Amino acid sequence: MKNSLKSNLLSTRLSALLLLIVFACSDDKAPTPQGNLIFYTNYTAGKYDRIDVVVDGKVLGSISETAALRPECNAAGSAAVVSLMLPVGTYAVSGKRYKAGELVGNWKVSSATVSVEECKRIRFVE
Repeated sequence: MKNSLKSNLLSTRLSALLLLIVFACSDDKAPTPQGNLIFYTNYTAGKYDRIDVVVDGKVLGSISETAALRPECNAAGSAAVVSLMLPVGTYAVSGKRYKAGELVGNWKVSSATVSVEECKRIRFVE
């Protein structure tokens, strides 16, 4: 009986220790703070079929229509607006303009800083 009691006590302690280790090592990361990066253009529609939005060297969306007005913060993406929610930080941004499937223009790479729960608008201009 005494050995059985010791065995149960040891088993209980080992189980508790195992649970403590598992929960202590769990990945309880807080959500990454994000902000809104919005791209649009006032470029004459007849001069492009699409404008690819490039962020850190990757195409993250395309614009195929000219925006009539400056988009509001947190605007939904559309043919005239590329709206991205990105982690806080600074990004290299640029654009590539295409007409009839041919690259006809580039916007020089610049930087854009995304801040917590704020929006940054980038307009591709002629």
